[in-house]
Amino acid sequence: MKFGLIPKLLIGLAAGIAIGLLDVDWMIRITETARILLGGIIKFFIPLILIAFIAAGIADLRGKTGKLLSFTVGLSYVDTIIASALAALAAYLMIPSFGIVTTTGEEAAAIAEPFIEINIPPIMDVMSALMLAFVLGIGATWGKSPTITYAVTEFREIIIRCINKLVIPILPFFIATIFAGVAAKGDLFSNIAIFGKMFGLIIGMQLLWLIIEYVLAGIVFKQNPWTMFKALIPAYFTAIGTMSSAVTMPVALKQAQKVKYMDRDIVDFVIPLCNTVHLSGAAIGITVGAATVSMFTTGELPSITTMIAFVILLGIIEVGAVGVPGGSVMASLGILQSVLGFDEAALGLMITLFAIQDGFATATNVTGDGALAMIINRFFGKKQGPDVPASSDVTVDA
Repeated sequence: MKFGLIPKLLIGLAAGIAIGLLDVDWMIRITETARILLGGIIKFFIPLILIAFIAAGIADLRGKTGKLLSFTVGLSYVDTIIASALAALAAYLMIPSFGIVTTTGEEAAAIAEPFIEINIPPIMDVMSALMLAFVLGIGATWGKSPTITYAVTEFREIIIRCINKLVIPILPFFIATIFAGVAAKGDLFSNIAIFGKMFGLIIGMQLLWLIIEYVLAGIVFKQNPWTMFKALIPAYFTAIGTMSSAVTMPVALKQAQKVKYMDRDIVDFVIPLCNTVHLSGAAIGITVGAATVSMFTTGELPSITTMIAFVILLGIIEVGAVGVPGGSVMASLGILQSVLGFDEAALGLMITLFAIQDGFATATNVTGDGALAMIINRFFGKKQGPDVPASSDVTVDA
């Protein structure tokens, strides 16, 4: 039988909890040994993922010049960062009231030591990888540099294959080792309802952000935003089911093309481009999830200055992060580790929690592209808002 990623993660989660509740010494020692090994493999790929995704993402812009491109990419980044900042604000206001119980120090149950610790250090730290990615990506866009462009693009393909063939398959086992340790420590059931509240906050913030995007788009474009939103409803539900921006993009493009007040050329340019660079829904999920996991593992939220740095970097590294399942959270592992100080257990918990809500994050990303297309159409389209009769006549495919 073939299962998707989420069922596999849930099976791993259940198996890990069962092992942790049994609390058999030799079994916990095996899971702790595996946790260190698998965590080392995942952390080894973190700087490589950053280099591959960001460098190739920038290189893909080579030859695409002009104000339209700059405005679209800039608007996408600003939109993503503001969405993440609002999610962080909601997290600071709501998460302390969730009643998260953290057992630390003498209160935490001692668990068995691993049989052996096999550490796999990454080739460089996260910030060095980020700078190298910018240097390679920008270098590929300057002058005639087909070799660099080909190299970074091919390197991205290699890393995507490694993720699909190695990292993704070991994730369920890694999650099992994480939750075995969490259950053995006795932290799990006292906080099980917390994650339900977290998902509610994430989905609520994603829907709120869609409303904000479309209201602002309607004000700027001076057209009824409900027409575009209604057209993209099929794309929203397609994204929830597929959890893939790439798979949903043709649906979103087809539906957006039916909106009569939009310039077809703008739609054909903006929807595919924003499919890669506009990830506000994912940013909301990662931000709220990171704050919750931080409270769960350390007993406190990150400092405001730390969260500001995290939000700014998150908006940057998310470009090009949609090429693999859970690509958004995979690309963000670097700053989760370096900025928020997450260890293997926290990273594994983030991967699991994000995967569960990934469909809603993808739906928010794709549906929000329509709002950005309206704003961009106002400034660059042949049909510019005030001169076009408002129309709600649009055929929506079920």
